[in-house]
Amino acid sequence: MQVPMNTFLRKIALMVLALSPLPTPISADELDDILQVTLRPGWRATDGTHIAALQITLAPGWKTYWRQPGDTGIPPKFDFTQSSDLDLVDVLYPTPQITWQHQIRTIGYQGSVVFPIVTQPRITGDVTLMGQIEVGVCKEICIPVSLDLSARLPARGPKDPVIVAALETLPRTSKNKIICTFSTADEGMQLSLTLPHPDQEISDATIELGNSRLWIETPTAMRAGDQLHISANILTPSGNPVAVGRGDVITTIFSATSATEYIGCQGS
Repeated sequence: MQVPMNTFLRKIALMVLALSPLPTPISADELDDILQVTLRPGWRATDGTHIAALQITLAPGWKTYWRQPGDTGIPPKFDFTQSSDLDLVDVLYPTPQITWQHQIRTIGYQGSVVFPIVTQPRITGDVTLMGQIEVGVCKEICIPVSLDLSARLPARGPKDPVIVAALETLPRTSKNKIICTFSTADEGMQLSLTLPHPDQEISDATIELGNSRLWIETPTAMRAGDQLHISANILTPSGNPVAVGRGDVITTIFSATSATEYIGCQGS
């Protein structure tokens, strides 16, 4: 007897097909023609933190992804635990571009993207930022890229205008509270969100749960008065509901000119 594939597994299968890498390895020279990756050393802030950045420059037509890549895509991974004399390393994500093609949503960046990196040096002098990044870059085909990087972060130096400009493109964090409700649904559960929002055109919304094993379908958004209602199905490997912490729910809503991020949610 043939057992039908559940929706979660179909989604994973489609993603694997969409992101199938090159059948043969790509050379270093070919990769250099596709992307350039640079650690910008940045500056030391008055509070002792150091603001650096990772800059990715892509060839025309190529794209890379936001932390929530959409219906298909490879989310970036950053690991700076090898760094010496540094405590806090927080990578920040500029507001991405959202595109639709054949009813498939992609969330990411084209051209050039600068990820600000906030660090906390343990010493007052120069420190070294070291780490590994993993990103996916796609055009007609997708290439997973893994690189080791390092940069000396100077204790003294001017602000970098490129990093300053990237900081200005970060989504705004809202202090408004979101009401969230989880309910059972086919092959998983449904998350419903209600939040106050100014009267402006909403172009898209994303939901993140902090659990890569859960597949979140593209949310739907509907305004009712001065409130926005967002809902999405969450598909699980077992097809049954699983525990999700309300504090782990990150909701981002996009308009034509801005993005607003809501951290956590609360019960009704």
